[in-house]
Order: sequence, then structure tokens, then C-alpha cells
Amino acid sequence: MAGIQPFAVTVGDLCFCHWPVEADALARSVPDWLTVDTAAGSAWLTAVPATVTAIAAFGVDLASPVEIVTVRTPVRGPDGQRGLYHFAVVSDSTLAAATATPLPHLPLRRGQHSRDPADGGDIRRRVHVDGQQLLTVTYRDTAEPTPAPPDSLASFLVERRRYFTPGPLGSRLCGNVGREPWPLAPVGADVSAALSSALAVPDPIGDPVCQYSPGTELHVDPPRPTWLD
Repeated sequence: MAGIQPFAVTVGDLCFCHWPVEADALARSVPDWLTVDTAAGSAWLTAVPATVTAIAAFGVDLASPVEIVTVRTPVRGPDGQRGLYHFAVVSDSTLAAATATPLPHLPLRRGQHSRDPADGGDIRRRVHVDGQQLLTVTYRDTAEPTPAPPDSLASFLVERRRYFTPGPLGSRLCGNVGREPWPLAPVGADVSAALSSALAVPDPIGDPVCQYSPGTELHVDPPRPTWLD
């Protein structure tokens, strides 16, 4: 078993949708041991629809393809480490979400997903939670994807390899995700979202910035207490 990662997750057809959000308002929605990270004068709230095409645990295949949406924000941990805090992981069922995203203690939500072609070769994805619209996005993957430049806003938003989450009895957990840099392309997307009403997060203060990625493979370590990281 040497060299086999605990979890290997293959994701494809991602559309990163990032909204600027007032930092103080967003800080009230994350645990007080995390600091909301900012760039370009704002905090950022991100929704990422994606298709999980494969998952394996210790080399054993576990799941069929499933549609999923994560909603998260860039943060810094107790020692200043850059990472992500997730407000929701939404799939057609909580069981599918738990299987497709093997990250314990994340806030799994059940939702209704649809992914279908729109006019002109576009892709339209719709997600509802508890009968409310969470996200509708229409886009087309046209440009050639490349890694984001190191000091760019795109890199700030997506090139984070830690995730933070509360654990049992108030514990503070951090996990690591190994992968190559995201291949990204700017994409013109038509986005409609109701994140604030569905997830109790602040309203955006501007239009979304969107990028398309054909995907990559993630190697996910289970979370452990932050003082061990």
C-alpha cells in the first residue's frame, strides 16, 4: 500500500464563480478561530459546480459520477496558513455528497441538480436546496486553460491546498489536498444565485468573476487538529 493516497478524487467540468463580499459581514459567518482572507479590497464567496467522475479510497474505487456544488471562502488558519472554509457541499443526496467528497465534518446538504446543454453549445447547471434556487450558471468552455499566474486574483482564489472545519467538541481541524495547479480559463458565464437566503451568508457587493476548468485529480488527506498541521 506504500505510495497510495487515502483518497483520490477526480473532478471535471468545473465553473468557479467568485463574488466579492464585505469582509466584516462574512467574518460573522465563519468560526472565530479563522480569519477571512481578502484580495482586491474584498472578501470572496465562491460557488463551484463540478462533476465528480471517480473516487478511490486506498486504491479501491468507491463511487459513480455525481454532480456536486461546493460553496466556500478563502481564509487563514490560526497560524496564518492559507486555506478554505466551506459553507456547504451540495449533492443529489447526502450519501452521494459524503461519498463524492471524503472530507469529514464538512456541511453536507441535499440538493436537486440538473446539467444540460443550452442553445449554441453552452452548458447550463441548476441547483436547488430546500426548494430554493441556490445557483444557475450557463457557460461554455472555449479558451485554452492554463495555470493562474502566482500573484493573480485567480491564484488567490483557487490555489489553496488546505481546508479548515470545526470538529467534535469544538475542535479545530485542518486537512490537506494534493494536486497540480488548476488549469483555468476565463469564461463568460450567465450566473444567477441566491446564496444568502439558502445558506445564511452575506449578499455579494459586485458581479461574479468566473473561470472554467476541465478538472484534475485531488489527493485528499483526512483532517486533523490544527496544532498537528
